[in-house]
Amino acid sequence: HLSRMLFSCLVDADYLDTEAFMNPDAYAARGCKTSMEVLLDRLLAHMDSLQKNAATLKVNKIRKEVYERSLDMSTNPKGFYSLTVPTGGGKTLSSVAWALKHAVHNGMERIIIAIPYTSIIVQTAYILKGIFGEENVLEHHSNFDPLTIKDASLRNRAKTATENGDYPIIVTTNVQLFESIFSNKPSDCRKLHNIANSVIILDEVQTLSTEFLQPIVDALKSYERMFGISVLFT
Repeated sequence: HLSRMLFSCLVDADYLDTEAFMNPDAYAARGCKTSMEVLLDRLLAHMDSLQKNAATLKVNKIRKEVYERSLDMSTNPKGFYSLTVPTGGGKTLSSVAWALKHAVHNGMERIIIAIPYTSIIVQTAYILKGIFGEENVLEHHSNFDPLTIKDASLRNRAKTATENGDYPIIVTTNVQLFESIFSNKPSDCRKLHNIANSVIILDEVQTLSTEFLQPIVDALKSYERMFGISVLFT
């Protein structure tokens, strides 16, 4: 895994150096500098607004409890965590709230949300873009075409970010994430180094293939130990 991380750094640096020389406009469009602190503030404000306007229902009380418990647990050190919530319990926003506050507390750089189903990815990305802005959420899966983004600068930034994963919040598939970790193609390995110092949320973790579960867990343990990631299993 250390060799693969060094390879990823080399490949991305090579691509970026070439791009800076051959296509400086595309190179200049890369990157998004919104901090985790700013994104956390946006989410906290959004959640306050939701809770003020929420109907007095038992399910909303439970959602609030899940959310507050997630925030309480977010200031722990980097490592492995789990969040088990039934459908409708507010898991998506609670897990992102945990991840953002955890990232701020531990000086981490990005949130990567890996989901097994594209239908859930589309729904999750739509919600997060509404809260954080499209410029801060990269949706990356086979059914999403960055060319459909109306704003030209955002379109170019999202298109280039799919190549190396340089975005504050990434919503992607399990396949994209684990291919970066295990594939032998330079294009897949290129974004691997941006997993370092990130919070990874593995949604619907019960769907992970039992056939590949051990190498996945072993890899994540290595990344936690050597490259400072945290993982939330939901």
